[in-house]
Amino acid sequence: MKALIGILLACRLVIAQVPDQSLAEAARRETERRRRLEEQQVEARVIEARGPVKVSNGNLTTFGRGAARSGPPAPSRETRGRASLGSYRNLLSRLEREIREGEERQSSLRRQAEAEKWTLPKSGRGSGGTGGGTLREKLLKQAEDLEVKLKRLRRERRETWDEARKAGYLPGELDGKAVAP
Repeated sequence: MKALIGILLACRLVIAQVPDQSLAEAARRETERRRRLEEQQVEARVIEARGPVKVSNGNLTTFGRGAARSGPPAPSRETRGRASLGSYRNLLSRLEREIREGEERQSSLRRQAEAEKWTLPKSGRGSGGTGGGTLREKLLKQAEDLEVKLKRLRRERRETWDEARKAGYLPGELDGKAVAP
């Protein structure tokens, strides 16, 4: 009974889109549309609906449970072995964020070290003479270590950018300023 309702619902959707066609003509067109999608290796979406469904335009197929294919679609020949635009964008934005945060932290450390230059030396029991250097020296050492990390991050970003360009993506696509295909 549920299968019959699903078929009737699918027929009603097809007929609702093209009311001046016969049911046989609508079925023939639907078969042709599905064949074209299969040739293009486009997976049709399966929507399970309870009650009436309104469709403005597009590919809609209603089936029962189990008709949907699980897992991602198989990659085409030209995208096999190549990272997606989204993965390049995500990696580039993560690297840019880490670079920006590192630069902010580095400038903060240098400002603290400069401010420490003009403070009076601490004396007394709590001065900690075995600390291995002044606070200013420690801050400058942290800033130098951060500079090494920033160089590595900038190099990694440049290499990722070059790899994405070699994969065929345009600069506007990588920056998110252009419409992705």
